[in-house]
Amino acid sequence: MAARDAARRDPLAIRNQPALWTGRRRQWLIPAGVLWLVAVLMLTATLTLQILIPWAGIGLETLLYLTMLACAIGMRETHPRNVAFAWLMGGMALVPILALVLITIGEAQGR
Repeated sequence: MAARDAARRDPLAIRNQPALWTGRRRQWLIPAGVLWLVAVLMLTATLTLQILIPWAGIGLETLLYLTMLACAIGMRETHPRNVAFAWLMGGMALVPILALVLITIGEAQGR
């Protein structure tokens, strides 16, 4: 029990970061929108190489951002909303990376 209380007070613990406990919706939605735009542009540039993987990545990226918007509208409590935002932005960062890796592997095998 004492270890759990100490973990809650540790300012360096990831779960205690100020971004998860305070902040406005726009502090998450604006960077996520920029991330969405960069990811969509990167995946659009690969449409000449492959069709399915870039479109799947664009669709997933859009779905994750729309989910962030739904959380921003539907969730009132700050901490759970910001935790959801953090997980969704993590997914938004992984989708284009995985898509680009799969495209690269597919192009390397095709040669």
